Amino acid sequence: MPKKILIVDDNPHVLKLLKISLERAGYEVFTAENGDEGLEFANRIQPDLIISDVMMPQTDGIEFCWMIRENSSIPMVPFIFLTSLDDREMEIRGFRAGADEYLIKPVDRKVLLEKVEALIQRANRVKSMDSGGGVAIKGFEGNLEDLSLVELIQLLNLNKRSGRLEIMSEETGKVIFKDGNMIFARYGNARGEEAINAMVQIKKGSFKFEPTTEEVEPNIQGSTMNILLEACRLMDEANFKE
Repeated sequence: MPKKILIVDDNPHVLKLLKISLERAGYEVFTAENGDEGLEFANRIQPDLIISDVMMPQTDGIEFCWMIRENSSIPMVPFIFLTSLDDREMEIRGFRAGADEYLIKPVDRKVLLEKVEALIQRANRVKSMDSGGGVAIKGFEGNLEDLSLVELIQLLNLNKRSGRLEIMSEETGKVIFKDGNMIFARYGNARGEEAINAMVQIKKGSFKFEPTTEEVEPNIQGSTMNILLEACRLMDEANFKE
């Protein structure tokens, strides 16, 4: 059965081109012209991935993404933003809303298909590890080469999970979540946000999540997504310098 993709864009030309490209790749494609219509479609057809423009009349892409993450029946669906604006501030807003990828139009067909396939495969891995869809109380484990710490934090945050995430790499680490929010982190000698900044850079290692209650003195106070964005920014700067 082909995977379902929902495209939301107010430009009929863009909708047509993307629909043709994705259908030729074997996907079942649905289209909507604004965020309100997109949300209705998303709840009805349960797509495996959503592609949305950022700048749209009525409900724009940022608000649409928030609604998918907070008020839809598929809060974990992979989400790609498309925009003609090469704007770093808009990109940050998109990731804060819960986007997984951010591509500048016009998008190369090969790049788009690679991103779509990678996100769908990642979503399948997440489903296999957390088959309760965030409802059943269960743990999971795996390798950081398959699912990065950034993706793990997003998964636990969006599913509002509580428990202990253990990281095994060159050092051992621990992150405590309460209702999806990070409240404590340790990695080697680092604590709090410093520990998160160090752990997001880990490329090899393993992880294990246990849905348990652990009493700790909180050393993280800020928003989980803001902390994650800052950690990603620092990682990007470090990679650029290399």
